[in-house]
Order: sequence, then C-alpha cells, then structure tokens
Amino acid sequence: YTPPVQYDAATWAESDVKKDWYARLGSETNHLSAIELTNGGSGYTSTPTVEISGGGGGTGAFAIAIVGITGVVEAVALVLPGNNYTSAPTITITGGGGSGAKAFAYHSYVSMKAPAADPTKNMTVKALLNDQDTHAEVLFDLTFSQQGPPFFVWGTGINPDGTGDTLQTRNYYFSLTRLQASGTITIDGTRHVVSGVTWMDHEYGAFGTSANPVKWFLQDMQLDNGFCISNYATVAAGESPQLNKTTASTCTVQAADGTTWFVPSLVTPFGKTWTSAAGATFFLQFEVQIPGFNATLIVDTPVANQDFPLPGNNVYEGVALVSGTFRYAAVAGTAWNEQAL
Repeated sequence: YTPPVQYDAATWAESDVKKDWYARLGSETNHLSAIELTNGGSGYTSTPTVEISGGGGGTGAFAIAIVGITGVVEAVALVLPGNNYTSAPTITITGGGGSGAKAFAYHSYVSMKAPAADPTKNMTVKALLNDQDTHAEVLFDLTFSQQGPPFFVWGTGINPDGTGDTLQTRNYYFSLTRLQASGTITIDGTRHVVSGVTWMDHEYGAFGTSANPVKWFLQDMQLDNGFCISNYATVAAGESPQLNKTTASTCTVQAADGTTWFVPSLVTPFGKTWTSAAGATFFLQFEVQIPGFNATLIVDTPVANQDFPLPGNNVYEGVALVSGTFRYAAVAGTAWNEQAL
C-alpha cells in the first residue's frame, strides 16, 4: 500500500500519550486504496488519461499515469482516493498516443489501536492485504496482549554505542516478546480462527544514514523454557558475513520474570542459503553460542522466500524455528531471522 499523494501525514497516527493510540493507512470503508499497473503498454508520447469508473457510486478519485522515456507507462499514481467506493472501481488508460497500458484498483488498509491506560494490552489490528500473484484478499482481525514485562534490548533499551540522550544521537529499542494473539485471518473468503504467541519490536532514534547505512543480521528467539533472546551482529561498511565464518555478536537474554542480561555471544551462518529474484543472498541457518548461559542454539528458517524487495535495500524478515541447549538442557521454540545486508 502506497498512500495517495494528497493525504494528511499529520493525522495518520496519534502522538499524544494521554490519548488512546492509533495508526492507520487507507480506509476500511472506501474501497479505492491503490492502483497497480499490470501492463505498461507502448508508444506513449504524452501523458495518457486515467479514468476511474464504477465502484458502487464512489466519487472524487483522481490518478495520473507516469510515462518513461521509452514510451512505456511506468506507474499509475493515485492522487486522491475519493469517497464512498463500495467496491473496487475500473481503471481505464486512454490517449497519450500509445496503447496497451492496463491497471486495476484494489482495496488495502491497516488500522491499529491500543488504550492509553496500558497500550501493551488489548491492542487491535485490522488489515486487508492483497496477494501479489493471485490478487486474493487476506484480512487480519487480531487482538494482542503482552504477558509479563517488556523486553529491553541491551538490558536498558538504550544502545550503549550512542552518545547523549536524544533521538538524533541514540538508538532506542524495546520489544513485547510474549504477546498473546487471538482473532481471525480470512484468506480468499475462507475464515480461520487463530491464537498463539507473537513478538513486536519497536526501534527508533538514530540508526545510520542513507550515505552510511547500518547493516546487520539478527536472530530473535522464544524458548520453551520461558527465556526470550535477541542476538545480533552488525556488519562493517564494505564487508558482508560469510558462510561458516563465526562472528562476534551481542545478546540480550530475558527470563520469564523480567530479569535481563546483556552478554557477548558468537554467531555462525551455515548450511542453507537463498538468493532472491533481485540477486540478494540470505542465510537460512545460524548457530548462536552464548557462553554465559552454556547455550548452543540452531535457528533454522523453513520458508526461504521471506524478503522485502525494496529498491536499494536487501532486507530479509523471516519466521524461523530454534532448537538446541540452554544451561545444558534441551530447548526449542519459535524464532525470527532478520538480515539487512
């Protein structure tokens, strides 16, 4: 989902901590959210007209076609989403001296809210997504409540490598690692009642620049003995982690009662890798050693294709599994494999 060109960025989320929190993009009721180009056509010598029709009586929408130097329509930008579209309207591209350009409108939104009294409890998320290949709709309608204390990365939630105490000079990071989740997920019309435990990260403040971005790889773990772990290593400019090469990393470990440690660790990518369509290669298996806890843990990613193919960014966000030993005892659990290389 890309917000329309004319939308109010100041009201997409609530920033007053005394009020109930929310964040939302798109509209649950107005079914024109975005326009996807399916065929760029050819031969366009000027900007064609984008006609938006139908949609159950909606009005006020406006979009423009963007033509490249080769005479192909490269995108259709939704400028105004209009109002009262009770179904997706039809998109027609005409004029401009060319032919063949096609696009379709789809409905997509996300709405999240939480009570100001305790935003870690009774968070609700409702989001409508569209499968890129089949255009099937996927609707999430979920409620989340944290059980136990929050998880402060580095033990304090404040990156010790920064300076000062401002968002411009420090990185801040906490997680809710024991979020009880329940609700429904509807996939292409089939409704599934779901429940489980998930994990939410919130990282903000100073974190590199476009000229000098931070590169990293991270493994989050929820162990069946009640411990939660966040292990990561950063990558120096011009370097990249290597398969079967052990790298020094750092690890935040939290017990179920909230007791937290920040300790050194070691991480070794091994075994399977996966290369995306964009040519980025990601690691699917890691060995994490935490000497202070006599722990050796294997993070294994069962589904390879979990990258975010954003221009200029090779980012991997993958669900995974963990198994191994912790304080000499066998453990297992769920995990997360994140890489920005």
